[in-house]
Amino acid sequence: MINTHMKHIKTTFLLFLAVMAVSCRGNITPVSSDKELLSFSIEKENNSWLKISVAAEIEGHTIKLALPEAKSNESLVATFTHNGAGVFVGGVEQESGVTANNFSKPLEYTVMAQDESTQSYTVQVSLVSVEKANLPHIYIAIENGEPMETRDKKRELNAVVRVEGKKKYASYEGACTIRGRGNSTWGMPKQPYRIKLKEAASLMGLPAYKDWVLLNEYLDGSMLYNSIPFKAGQLLGIPYTNTMVPVELTINGEYRGVYAFTEHKEVGEGRIDVGDGGLLLELDVYYDEDWKFWSAYSYLPVMIQYPKSKNMTEQLLQAIRGDFNNLDRLVQASSFPNNEYLDYFDDLSFVNYMIVYELTKNGEINHPKSTYINKPAGGKYRMGIIWDFDWGYGFEEEYMHYILVRANEPLFWGPDKEGLGTRFFGRLMSDPHMQQLFKERWEWFKAEKMDLLKDYVIEYAQAVAPALADDHAIWGPRSASSNPQTNLQRILDWLDARAAYIDSAY
Repeated sequence: MINTHMKHIKTTFLLFLAVMAVSCRGNITPVSSDKELLSFSIEKENNSWLKISVAAEIEGHTIKLALPEAKSNESLVATFTHNGAGVFVGGVEQESGVTANNFSKPLEYTVMAQDESTQSYTVQVSLVSVEKANLPHIYIAIENGEPMETRDKKRELNAVVRVEGKKKYASYEGACTIRGRGNSTWGMPKQPYRIKLKEAASLMGLPAYKDWVLLNEYLDGSMLYNSIPFKAGQLLGIPYTNTMVPVELTINGEYRGVYAFTEHKEVGEGRIDVGDGGLLLELDVYYDEDWKFWSAYSYLPVMIQYPKSKNMTEQLLQAIRGDFNNLDRLVQASSFPNNEYLDYFDDLSFVNYMIVYELTKNGEINHPKSTYINKPAGGKYRMGIIWDFDWGYGFEEEYMHYILVRANEPLFWGPDKEGLGTRFFGRLMSDPHMQQLFKERWEWFKAEKMDLLKDYVIEYAQAVAPALADDHAIWGPRSASSNPQTNLQRILDWLDARAAYIDSAY
């Protein structure tokens, strides 16, 4: 409503207009009914605490204004343009770039036309962190607001996913399903998810696919442990290495913290491209897939990820088992390494893989868990993809990451704790040919790629840093510091210590 003071201003102003409108011929200029707010912003030069100016979006009769959090919004000066006779707030006429208002309370700007009609605009303020501008945010709204935690991991729930790319990536919105994923990680308070788009789309600049993964980054509150292995794998040229993009996640309006967004593990062009007739095998003691077998000589738990279950037959299973057992037999034979096992197994892929696992001291290979082997049609067995580094960096021994004393220990377990993976992969590394190739490849990586890896880790840490406090507020610090620089230094110290150990061990 327009109060008495505002009516007095209007009356005086309109009388002035009426007098001035009379021309020398005695004609009166028509009184305009225009009353539109054209632009609205909070400019840096008029608000000294702002680092950058903030432009509002005017949608209909709502002024959507995103202001930096942790700042006082009680005395802000707005800059605006309009069509009309004047702009008022609570009956007080506003001067663009001069008049201050309290934006921490509900606020309404009223534009008055020359003919006394008015149009009001409601200010809608949202608080954001300017520092978070470069970290993409994924919003998932599940149908009927169903919570993921009360559902079976494999049950798919209908949802809509919206990606705010924050100017670094393209934004996106579309229908999807969401389900849980992981083994031990699904039982953690902060859970991992898999989303399946209704239509294939490119997210975060990656090739268009339907299936994507959100890793929970729970076991260490610095949320940096995935930055090393996947970038190292790319620098080493390991085929099909995933790309990790740190994001923030909100589900059903509830902020869930920092996640690592990445591709789902699937065979296809632009992902794990082994081609028709190729294989993707997972060695994992969980042994929980439909098509699987134990190898004959190392007793490895081999699960078939590709071909997919719908294309598998008992006859095909036996053919895959027989072919893999040929390799397994040669590795465990008394004639090893002086036999033809390298006719079946790619040595360079193995030493590249081992550099990543040595650098991260990822003990999963000893069980084995989440250990993948692929075989292109007509080709040799190759290590990869690399996957699952939650239990790396000495975590398996201490339930904490980056303890430097653990950086000086072997990757493979000793005889008192020998795993099935230890027997197979440790034996491969006992071959003098593999040791020499590893040494040569490691020296190249350290000289040519290590600095690039560190630069990437620093960049990744800087991206995550602004969201660190918000994530810790929900899930706790999880052995990490509240100081992002402390977390970064801890992981850089690990890299230096682990590199020194590899130098001495090989």
